[in-house]
Amino acid sequence: MGGADVHVVVLAGGIGSRLWPVSRRRCPKQFQRLVSPRTMLEETYARVAPLTAPERVWVVTGAEFVDQARAQLPEVPERNILGEPGGRSSAPAAALAVARIERLDPGATVVVTPADSHIGDAAAYRDYVPIAARAAEDGFVVTLGVIPSHPDTGYGYIKRGGRLFGPGSGVYRVERFAEKPDLATAEEYLAAGGYYWNTGQFIFQARHFMSRCAVHLPPVAAAARKLAEVDDPTGDTMLEAYQDLPSISLDYGIAEKERDMALVPTALEWSDVGNWRAVKEILGRHAALNVISESHVGVDSPDCFVLAQSGRLVVTVGVTKLVVIDTPDALLIVQEEKAHEVREALAEIERRGKQEYL
Repeated sequence: MGGADVHVVVLAGGIGSRLWPVSRRRCPKQFQRLVSPRTMLEETYARVAPLTAPERVWVVTGAEFVDQARAQLPEVPERNILGEPGGRSSAPAAALAVARIERLDPGATVVVTPADSHIGDAAAYRDYVPIAARAAEDGFVVTLGVIPSHPDTGYGYIKRGGRLFGPGSGVYRVERFAEKPDLATAEEYLAAGGYYWNTGQFIFQARHFMSRCAVHLPPVAAAARKLAEVDDPTGDTMLEAYQDLPSISLDYGIAEKERDMALVPTALEWSDVGNWRAVKEILGRHAALNVISESHVGVDSPDCFVLAQSGRLVVTVGVTKLVVIDTPDALLIVQEEKAHEVREALAEIERRGKQEYL
């Protein structure tokens, strides 16, 4: 693609608490090396860089992480890395960057992508973006969906509607968004067909997005446009604009309310890398588990995932499907199927006043 009018907004907020003890408040998962030699932010940039020029890449993160983002992405102009004073989820984060893009180039195509997703084939991803961009030119907010490989209960789903733009376009209307289902419902979705995992990837034109944001989330659009008029939106200016903003995602705040939503179904290998079980599955698909196991000796320990960063040798005997994450100051041992419950342990750590481990 590589068009001059394409901008990319990378959403690099969040804490990634279910990937503790590697992901910490001072250095969350998007700045960590979890599934490749590059950090998740670096991996995301490498995936989108061929789509545009560095000066058209924008990163939105927490104010406390701006320096980390700049250090990991030296190609991106410092002014394009925007720090929020507090997390307000993905809708305000996206609007913060898109409002600035709108001022520069109202007709620009914008690709919004999370910094903490894994996509196995970057080239294939870039092949789908122009398909979505053509639909965006016709006034649609477009999302990429992934054909589900199994009935996952941790993802939201999108129901495909009728085809847009005739045979072979690869674009469909969104019939509806479905929240994270229970197992029986997820199995029904797969059996019925026409349902896709919601990847959180959005493509639209800057002017159109801001106009729809003004309809669905007026305070967010107003604050973002006000901040876009300031060369350096930091300090009191940013705090004042953010203090009354709702915390709401792009999905809830705009996509689920929007009439002209389009879907591009994809066959991408995708994961939101939400917990250690997901990390294990990704590394397993890419034959990287042998690298992890160099610091692990297992005896009668099938299907265990061990990541040792402490310098110690980790030995398991007579256990199965355990996740063991050993860092210099904290050790996590959890059954694989309970990996999503790590966040509850962090709440207990905080209750006990041990914030230095968070």
